[in-house]
Amino acid sequence: MLIGVLCALWAMPAQAQNGALSNLMRQAPDNASARSILWFSSLGALKRALNVQVASREALDSLPLMQRATYLTEIGRLVYFSEQSGLARAPEWLATFGINSFAIEQELVIGQPPDQAAILEGNFDAGAISAALQNAGYQPQALNGAPIFAIGNDNSPPGGIVGSLAADRLNRIALAPNRIMTAASTQALSAMLSPVPSLAENPIYAALATGLERRGTLISAALFDGAFAARELVGTVPSAPGGLPAYQAGAIGYYRSGNARSLTFALAYADSNTAAQAGAVLTARLETYLSPDQPERPLFAGWQFVPEVEQIGGVTLLKVSANMPEDSDVAWVLLVQERDLGFLRPQ
Repeated sequence: MLIGVLCALWAMPAQAQNGALSNLMRQAPDNASARSILWFSSLGALKRALNVQVASREALDSLPLMQRATYLTEIGRLVYFSEQSGLARAPEWLATFGINSFAIEQELVIGQPPDQAAILEGNFDAGAISAALQNAGYQPQALNGAPIFAIGNDNSPPGGIVGSLAADRLNRIALAPNRIMTAASTQALSAMLSPVPSLAENPIYAALATGLERRGTLISAALFDGAFAARELVGTVPSAPGGLPAYQAGAIGYYRSGNARSLTFALAYADSNTAAQAGAVLTARLETYLSPDQPERPLFAGWQFVPEVEQIGGVTLLKVSANMPEDSDVAWVLLVQERDLGFLRPQ
């Protein structure tokens, strides 16, 4: 009954023209916390790009050695996965929450703790998850007229195996056959159940998502507010040359088709002239960037960056893109997580 009611109440993912990121953003609230940083990944798209079937840990272990090594090299370095997905502890996640982490096709994680929340989409066994959650101590409740599962207090890890595995990240769960929403607090989950307005309606974030998706099948991305990036993501080491104009928001997108890999850096500006100026500066910075962790050589040595400026929905977007050399070991996900984005420092 819980599952049936929730299916009726939720606006399910749109099927038409937009990509997975744009569709997931329709369920994300447009508030300051959500705009700070969003993480997107599509493990389903990665599997298709690598032509592999990975529906379980056993399936992963049975892959040919080279395919398994390639898949594992991508995960966590070039393709983001969240703590909410449980991918790092998949057997325990399945046993405790009934969630098969390998069944996740795509996910979106919005904001920072304590307001962080996640949307997971995939081929889930909703009945098995419902039973597992209640067996783990979750209680059925109602929120915004929709049924949810709750355990413990807001923003506080519950006792037992749930808190040990997930801290407070799965305190509140809304469940449907092909979508799971999780949050640490009732307020954060409520904002996703009723995302009015949604991030998909924010012109700047909608433009960033569309700009990334126009390049091809987007496998993973991070979108972030400009002020948040300047404060939290660019580190303390200055990046020369200077003069990068401050941007409204930015994004990094990763693509893979067979063995071909590429990255796009996107920045939103108020006008085309500023965006064009920023394109020249950012390209020069990327070509010479020395990471604090690898100061012996330019991080993007051998890359050929191409800047372009386009208008999307009234927003001016700078995109600087490049194919990754075959021997590149750049792990863009770690660059974001370790605040090693000095080339994006506004000056």
